[in-house]
Amino acid sequence: MKLQKIKLLLLLIILSLFSVCGAGYAQSVGGKLRAVVVGQDNRPIGAASISLFRKPSDVLLKGTLSNENGEIELSAIPEGKYIVQVSLVGYAMYRSSEMTLNTGDFKVLDTIRLQVENKVLSEAQVIGKKPLIESQLDKVVLNVENSILATGNNALELLQKVPGVTLDNKKINLRGKSNVIIMIDGKPTYLSADEVSRLLENTSSNAIASIEVLTNPPAKYDAAGNAGIINIKTKKNTQFGSNVSLNLNLGQGKYTKADGGFQLNHRNNWVNLFSSYNYANTLGFNDLDIDRAVETKAGTTYFNSDSYSKFRYRGHNFKFAADFNLGNQDVIGFVVNGNVSNGHSTREGSNLIASQKGKLDSIVLGSNLSDFKYHYLTYNLNYKKTFDTLGTELTFNGDFSDSKNDDNSMVGNGFLDANWQEFKLPNIFRNDMLSKAKILVFKTDFVHPFDKTTKLEAGLKYSRVKTDNNLIYEDQNQNGEFVRNNGQSNQFLYSENIAAAYFSLNKSFGKLSVQTGLRVENTSSLGNSVTMEQQTKRNYTDFFPTIFIQQQINDTHKLGISYSRRIDRPDYGSLNPFIYYLDQYTYQYGNPYLNPQYTNSYELNYTFKDHYLLSLGYKRTKDAITQIIESNSETKAIAQTDRNLTYSDYYNMNINIPVKPFKWWSISNNATAFYNKFSFDERSGAQRQLEKLSFQVSSNHDIRIGETTNVELTANYSSPAVYGVLSFQSYYGIDLGAGKTFLDKKMNVKLAVNDILNTRGQRRLSSYQEDGYYRIRNGYDSRVVRLSISYRFGNMNIKSVNKKAGNNDEDSRLKK
Repeated sequence: MKLQKIKLLLLLIILSLFSVCGAGYAQSVGGKLRAVVVGQDNRPIGAASISLFRKPSDVLLKGTLSNENGEIELSAIPEGKYIVQVSLVGYAMYRSSEMTLNTGDFKVLDTIRLQVENKVLSEAQVIGKKPLIESQLDKVVLNVENSILATGNNALELLQKVPGVTLDNKKINLRGKSNVIIMIDGKPTYLSADEVSRLLENTSSNAIASIEVLTNPPAKYDAAGNAGIINIKTKKNTQFGSNVSLNLNLGQGKYTKADGGFQLNHRNNWVNLFSSYNYANTLGFNDLDIDRAVETKAGTTYFNSDSYSKFRYRGHNFKFAADFNLGNQDVIGFVVNGNVSNGHSTREGSNLIASQKGKLDSIVLGSNLSDFKYHYLTYNLNYKKTFDTLGTELTFNGDFSDSKNDDNSMVGNGFLDANWQEFKLPNIFRNDMLSKAKILVFKTDFVHPFDKTTKLEAGLKYSRVKTDNNLIYEDQNQNGEFVRNNGQSNQFLYSENIAAAYFSLNKSFGKLSVQTGLRVENTSSLGNSVTMEQQTKRNYTDFFPTIFIQQQINDTHKLGISYSRRIDRPDYGSLNPFIYYLDQYTYQYGNPYLNPQYTNSYELNYTFKDHYLLSLGYKRTKDAITQIIESNSETKAIAQTDRNLTYSDYYNMNINIPVKPFKWWSISNNATAFYNKFSFDERSGAQRQLEKLSFQVSSNHDIRIGETTNVELTANYSSPAVYGVLSFQSYYGIDLGAGKTFLDKKMNVKLAVNDILNTRGQRRLSSYQEDGYYRIRNGYDSRVVRLSISYRFGNMNIKSVNKKAGNNDEDSRLKK
């Protein structure tokens, strides 16, 4: 029955698309207009905006652009009276006299000659400047362009000024939730969380026009993800020429971190080229303490584990993209994006075991030597057809990505008694995990504004994913040779196909705006544990409605409400049922029976004077996927896996208050309060319900000293919080930085200290269950002094190539 419904809906959407095209064809018997646009020197003018208005109501009927020869043509015009309007920046607007057009008429207008607009202003004026923070129907927008934020910052620093956004060791959170989808010009970044941070650090604020926050994304976006989307929109301009940007970043904490690279743009009247490369070489550490107890009928066993890891990461990120203009209304392009990286880590630690506190029974000395190699390549082919100046357009995207991750480690365990004397032979084994994934995505979107108040959007998408995880486990024998252990080795294959369709209708009624949409997704998947001869098949169809309503009460007050339903599918690797050992007492395994989680999200927004924002939200997630820790009463080991909880509730309130005490001092204050409640049952493997009211506050200060120097201070605090079976302690931190521009603002030098008080690098969490407890302290390199140097030359007003691709949902589920 559900399959019949989706087929019917797909048919209706396709018929609606054809009906629009058919309507155009049915009107092809109407009149036609043709003309040529030239300048005062009689040279043809291309890319002039042509609008056809119907009289006497002055309703815009059609629009187009003049081609490179200055020629324009408007066809399929119904019978009636019209005027033609021609506009172009730098020229005075042209309006024709009223004309009558009958069915079948073919009018050739006199040559339209545009006059250069020469106006001398007595003083500089800014007309219609956008507010810094703008609350739109389905998103909140931070308008960076032409603001004080447009110089001296990078994109990652700008995000801290966005309402509801906080950074935790460069990890991006939105209103207390992580796993935020980051896009640039509507296009996914294809990178891991760390790589996204480096990309944003190397993106200058003067290249950014605005930052959009979509806590309830509309139907045109994939239904996956309940944390929201942050879309960074770059400046749009069409100037020709070339430019190059160079950057170098050096950081010193306990260890050294460095990265650097370049970006290159070139644009002329038929092609736009973009390439970039960045190399990172990072050395870091992880200091981990685990204090836990396992209760059994025989008594309680206490474990105290202390380990120290040191790791190095080397990564190459690169991108090449091109757009080719096939006339004024057709653009075809491609994007090649890649990451090639490798690294290694060493971990040494001890695990003290006692049958009662204060009395040592035995010790396990552990070591783990790991190496990894990772490569990721994605290819995108895209096409865009623009039909008129109203914004009617059709886009196609084809994406293919190929990734491979080879992670191998050697684990050793030595066994000592209470006197630190070896009492049995060490246990040494090694793991070799090879993970491969191939993703193919096709996507098409159609946008048609009927007029200035009504717009239709519709689209189709198909994705196919195939993954192969192959684990080889080997034990070391008495001769020092490694022999494959088939009982601990495993191969897991996973395939998934998703077909999706959506439509969205946006309508304005004066000061009231309404947008409603529906997305339908059919998912078919097969998980195959080859070694265990276990297969899990699924086939399900889901409907995801969205609705947005916004009322402009007056010039001061604006109110909006929204609703959406979303889905989060498990990571591909989380479905692998086999066990992966980190050491004898610590292992992890996947859960092939994980179900997708579904979230119903409600939100109320209030905007005061286009500056101050207040939002109230509620999310109910059914079958919430969360990480749990299990204790084995026989082996005394702990295991990490994912389970579906009965449900989780998330309430939140966010307040953003910008303050400007002086012209040279800007302050952005943000506070988020959220209440998490997780309900468990027997199948979740947890025995208790966790709930807590938490809050996050942040204050960002930007002080301008002249036109070339700025100082920034950021402070934040996060209160204790819960997630799943875990309870997190509070943390806080302060960042301080100063920057200065040289050489006519082409060179930017910034010196900053992250986490001056070294307080963010000591995180603590705990979990208490019926069979015991565990408490974890995790330390990392958080206090870092950074020196950043960037230099730009060439024409810096060129628009980079950034295309919207179709595989953001599928790619985000790869574990990188």
